[in-house]
Amino acid sequence: MNEKNSSGSSGSKHEGDKLDILFDKQNELFKKQMENSAAVNKMNNLYEIEEPFDGYRIFMLSTALLHEVVELQRETNWKWWKKETKTDIDKVQGEIIDMWHFMIQVSIEAGLDPKKLIEKYMEKNRENLARQERGY
Repeated sequence: MNEKNSSGSSGSKHEGDKLDILFDKQNELFKKQMENSAAVNKMNNLYEIEEPFDGYRIFMLSTALLHEVVELQRETNWKWWKKETKTDIDKVQGEIIDMWHFMIQVSIEAGLDPKKLIEKYMEKNRENLARQERGY
């Protein structure tokens, strides 16, 4: 398994914070994908090849994430010129979960575990609050 794919959490699964659980589950899925050589597995292919350029996997995962965002958008009534339909909240939630899968995987690829993710988020949040106070 890629060394970047360790959540860094200690103890048994599902102990601790819920973000640790999500990262643990993503690592479990990643491991299964890497073991599944019998099936055509695009994620496995992404990690088996040598990166053609630095950051290639982050590029590919962020591309997948962008497409999941578009799929979420398609579940809304964004086409103002068409007759409005009822939003299927189950489909919306499903697309959000797909986004989470890719967001967690790209986070892992970028070296973020749950602890570091929270630290970086809090740092950026403080910066954004300060910007608001300055009239940004």
